[in-house]
Amino acid sequence: MSLREKISWKGNVSLRLEAVKKKQSEISSGQARRLHYYFFTGDAYCYAIECYLEKDGTKESRDAAKLVVEATLLYFYGKWRETLLTDDGKIGQAEWKTHCLWYDEVMQALPFAAALSDWESVKRIAAYPAEDAEHNPVREASKATGEGAWGWGLIMFLRNESRAKVEDFLRRAESDKAKRPKLLCPILRALMDNDSHQFEKTLLAYLSYYRKTEFKLILTKVVALDGMTLYHLGRRQGFNITLPENVADHVIRFEE
Repeated sequence: MSLREKISWKGNVSLRLEAVKKKQSEISSGQARRLHYYFFTGDAYCYAIECYLEKDGTKESRDAAKLVVEATLLYFYGKWRETLLTDDGKIGQAEWKTHCLWYDEVMQALPFAAALSDWESVKRIAAYPAEDAEHNPVREASKATGEGAWGWGLIMFLRNESRAKVEDFLRRAESDKAKRPKLLCPILRALMDNDSHQFEKTLLAYLSYYRKTEFKLILTKVVALDGMTLYHLGRRQGFNITLPENVADHVIRFEE
């Protein structure tokens, strides 16, 4: 039985594909603006989730995952940034960073790149966010707490920054009242410690929490994105984790 059948999902993958094709057409026309690239990332993400629900294990599902990665890299690094003017009349990669949201796009694309074992794209996605306030006024690293600090901790880990730098963000994430970062941070620590037993224990604890608390019949709440990223990072590190049936559906996996 597919996950779609298990949860009685009522989505429409054809409509999601139609939205993706519309954005692709707008971009290929040469008339696309910044928002076209931004919304393309969201449309690709929603389409990939729908494909997983309806066509898990198929080439179409894998191709949809690739599209999430491609759309995100196009938004972050596309040549459009060298030709389109920002609101203050500038062009260039650094200049556009001040005007572009990035947090959700990073956290949505990383799990798909990791599931595809596309580690080069994982590296490029994690490399995009600027730490300084000048180029990242909304998500400045030095002011991050809670969920934001968790995201920065994961990003720093993927950038191969020092353990001390990663831990600084994890401590700030755990000091927040939110429970989610408190469950996620120990998983990342287990990765850094190369402790497969602790990794499995903490990952399953988070996925169980996700199933009971975060999972909803909403497209953006069907897949445990952070759990998915961490699961595949553990797989890359050689950890062989068997996911119980009640949480396995929330982690997208492709056969190698």
